[in-house]
Amino acid sequence: MADRIKILLISNYQSGVGGISGQVTELYNHLTEDGASVCVFTTKASMLMRLCLFFRLLLVSHQYDILHIHGCSYRGMLPIVYGVICGKCWRKRIIITYHGGEAAEYFAKHIHFVRKWLMKADERIVLSDFLKNIFDRYQIPCVVIPNIVSFASLNAKRMVVNPPIRFISVRHLRDLYNIPCILCAFEKVHRSVPNSTLQILGQGPLRSSLEQWVRKHGLTQNVVFVGQVPNTEISHYLSQSDVMLSAPHIDNMPVSVLEAMNAGVLVISSRVGGVPYIIDENRTGLFFADDNSDELAEKMIWAIEHSNDVQQLIDAAQIEVQKYKWDNIREKIYNVYGICLQ
Repeated sequence: MADRIKILLISNYQSGVGGISGQVTELYNHLTEDGASVCVFTTKASMLMRLCLFFRLLLVSHQYDILHIHGCSYRGMLPIVYGVICGKCWRKRIIITYHGGEAAEYFAKHIHFVRKWLMKADERIVLSDFLKNIFDRYQIPCVVIPNIVSFASLNAKRMVVNPPIRFISVRHLRDLYNIPCILCAFEKVHRSVPNSTLQILGQGPLRSSLEQWVRKHGLTQNVVFVGQVPNTEISHYLSQSDVMLSAPHIDNMPVSVLEAMNAGVLVISSRVGGVPYIIDENRTGLFFADDNSDELAEKMIWAIEHSNDVQQLIDAAQIEVQKYKWDNIREKIYNVYGICLQ
């Protein structure tokens, strides 16, 4: 039973943010509600502190039955390496959940290192068939268990029939997420729909240059940089939006897309990585080619002009996203933990 186990969640965890940290928070909350004893151990620290963190993890981990490690490519391998060593030392059950859309490139370059550590786990979880295909290519066994979406608020909202229309972006302001593509597309749309607006949630090294671009193109009245928003508040911004724009060059299973689908917001995304595994094109959302701002703008205009069709996409997306709620994922998690639920 869940109330008899002790689980240590290990990751480069940062409270109040999305991505891996957001999923660790979701898992912590649900496991705790089930009666399990759960703790989160973060390996996020400066280079000087990481060695100290390893010895601290070694001391802490012996108290737990299961070490559930959340990692990804490049620096995201650190919690996997630390967690596996500690788990082997104390003979604990080791579970690894591998996140991120950069696995194909990373595995191709470092497959011997990756296999060495992933194969030491008792079970390996990936979030989508996109990642499973990469694991299969290198004969690394894994099970697919998708991200968890919080269903605190499910909105049956309708699109605005006439302009203005409210666009939103919920990604970090880094090269990977290609916010310039979104801005270029929005500028094109703004010429036809002057009262349309764009809210950009997130923080990152590109913020200053992006704000400068907006000023240069006279869009300061229509584009708002909100900055970093706590994960618990994102639903508030989604509830005030009509269309979410997502333009990453690489991605796996973005929770922001699932949250938008859940909130009754149309998603228009670049057709990359694992995103086509969660959006059924022209049924639950829309796609455009990577870095093609012209095609993105066309899809945005289409959404403005076809509100009834858009509502059908939204309705289908809200049904589709139900499979990501905890009730449909719970048993799969406990199976990899080696626990039979009664």
